[in-house]
Amino acid sequence: MNSVQLLRGQLRPVLMGLLMTVACVTTVRADNGVALTPVTQVPEGVEVRGKQVAAYTWDDKQGKNLLVLAEQLSEREDDGTQSAFVYAAQYLIDGDRPKRVWMLYDDVQHCEFDAALRFDMTATKVTDLSGDGLTQATVGYSRTCTSDVSPNEFKLIMHAGKSQKYRLRGVDRVGASWWDEEAGALRGMPLPKDCSVAGQQALVSQYKEQGTELPLPGCYGDEKDFAKAPEAYLTFMRQHWFALMQKQDAEWSQSLAQPQEPTEDEETAP
Repeated sequence: MNSVQLLRGQLRPVLMGLLMTVACVTTVRADNGVALTPVTQVPEGVEVRGKQVAAYTWDDKQGKNLLVLAEQLSEREDDGTQSAFVYAAQYLIDGDRPKRVWMLYDDVQHCEFDAALRFDMTATKVTDLSGDGLTQATVGYSRTCTSDVSPNEFKLIMHAGKSQKYRLRGVDRVGASWWDEEAGALRGMPLPKDCSVAGQQALVSQYKEQGTELPLPGCYGDEKDFAKAPEAYLTFMRQHWFALMQKQDAEWSQSLAQPQEPTEDEETAP
């Protein structure tokens, strides 16, 4: 399953032209986000594990950059188990051969239930938080091995150069609320706005939930990775995490509140 697909096709002139002109189209937004250019074909020498689901280019002080994201979900084995993985890598497109800056790989092996590893495409961000022309690449993905609808493990990971990596790890908002037929309304603990231990425990106490483990759905566990990081990194990652969870919460709630489509029997019933 963990096969490595090395794309050996020739770098087409169209793509080469695109990569050569990235510096002309890349801009920095007011929120320090760098505009990305999507590409469908990556250059020769870029390793892609699994199925490519996205690739982006941008330009910074280091040169021309490429970020590639890939996923793979295996067929079930003879014993009924299933495996999945995600893969991400950043390359510098310099000279004849791309140079890999960093690589991310995570997997679920031999899951007896339903395995899933998926990138949240809205989590993908490239920023210049220090304003020095050196960028940070952030990706986020969910990871699970379950047989029901429940929150998944969620990881939001920022890479700053080759060796600096900062993570927020916790639980997403999938399955965190449910539809109460009698009340005709959604039930469940609201999305936390403070992921500190004290903040999460206060929410648990307020809603009198018993036996709830931390982190709560929609929260991360701690900020230890940022102890020596620039303050701007943690500020960005906090804001980004909560924006992603708010989006998930709204989408999940909307899906539950939508009127159910009548079944075939209901449509034909007198």
